Amino acid sequence: MNKNHNNEPLMSIGLILPEDNQNNVSITLFGEKFSLLIDGIKQFEFKNDFNIGIHGNKLSLNDIHCNEIIIKNNDRELANCIKVDPVIAGRGFHWQKSIDIKVLGDLVVKNIDQQLFVINKIFLEDYLMCVATSEMGAKCPQSLLEAQTIVARSWILAAKEKKHQNLKLDACNDDCCQRYQGISNVVLSSVQAAQNTRGKVLIHGDTICDARYSKNCGGISEKGNNVWDINFQPYLDSIIDSENTDTIDLSKEEHFKEWLLNKQNSFCGPEYINEAYLGQYLGNVDEKGEYYRWEISYTNSELVKIIYEKSGKQFSKIIMIHPIERGASGRILTMKIIGKDGNGNDTSLSINSEYEIRRILHKKFLYSSAFIIETNSKHNNEDDFTLKGAGWGHGAGLCQIGALGMSLAGKTTEEIVFHYYKKTKLKDIYE
Repeated sequence: MNKNHNNEPLMSIGLILPEDNQNNVSITLFGEKFSLLIDGIKQFEFKNDFNIGIHGNKLSLNDIHCNEIIIKNNDRELANCIKVDPVIAGRGFHWQKSIDIKVLGDLVVKNIDQQLFVINKIFLEDYLMCVATSEMGAKCPQSLLEAQTIVARSWILAAKEKKHQNLKLDACNDDCCQRYQGISNVVLSSVQAAQNTRGKVLIHGDTICDARYSKNCGGISEKGNNVWDINFQPYLDSIIDSENTDTIDLSKEEHFKEWLLNKQNSFCGPEYINEAYLGQYLGNVDEKGEYYRWEISYTNSELVKIIYEKSGKQFSKIIMIHPIERGASGRILTMKIIGKDGNGNDTSLSINSEYEIRRILHKKFLYSSAFIIETNSKHNNEDDFTLKGAGWGHGAGLCQIGALGMSLAGKTTEEIVFHYYKKTKLKDIYE
């Protein structure tokens, strides 16, 4: 979508997806300005709370079986909202949980292959005032919330990777797209962030930027084309997340190890935001943890079990975890795990993306693929492994915790977005 919008666009956001395997949802209406349509027929009497379930290939609402239920919200005020319970947050990641959310706009409920499919039809700017404090916490300073809002607006309008195109969605509610948890976390500052930046997007040339972002880059961001199958974009190039403009090549193993183990003065590091106080600035579904630097240890047998459960590859023991290629941020892009099979023969597993590396090397999902591997020999002649790493997430584009560090240091909204997205400008799409 690379043209100006004279009118504010209406977005389709998936709240409950068929893949969630959910067959029941509770709906509560707050306010009086709603209309209920069942298979296109307007209902003149209905309660403010009801359950919708699955009945074969139909939806079930009380004793009514139908194909589609639409709840139309005839007001954009915060007091007129729809509560949806439960909704998955952190879908497929290690922080996955069920929450309830309150949304503005309309709700469309369908039955797709005997699973619930719930869509929120909402105006772009109403959606965006919810995203900033779903992605990050309500206590974040204004310039961070404004930067996050500009980036979120740019991404959803320009996203080249439509992950739910088969469902005709602009995005889902969750981390695989961008977090949207309705108005539950909306505060005055997030409303003002949307109002102050209304219609503003990042552009490169005359095209809206596909502005990706992650929680913590670890000190250097990754090139976008090393993470996704997209063409190189100058605004998704690797940058050093600090005042330092020197260049460093972390794709070389020895350079990355030296850089990782030595102190860096990064916007996303403890010099700008003490991790003891970081929790108050994070989103309400984020886990407590060490986002900038972390480590995790496995016994050999633990790692054998995790790899089998995640990949189906059976080792009797692991001999070595061998990084083959690293990206600009030190994130491992391809690796080989070398070991023995049940007969004592040599065997190996190749992994060819940072996402798969993170998926396979953790019970749930590894924090990032920017890590070194240390081995500890045991008396049973099997090495145990410690992964020492940097950052949370893929690391491309805006670093949310780095942007927070910049904001706390007094940087402006423009300074933040132009730091992370080089060679870009701001433009108003409603002009």
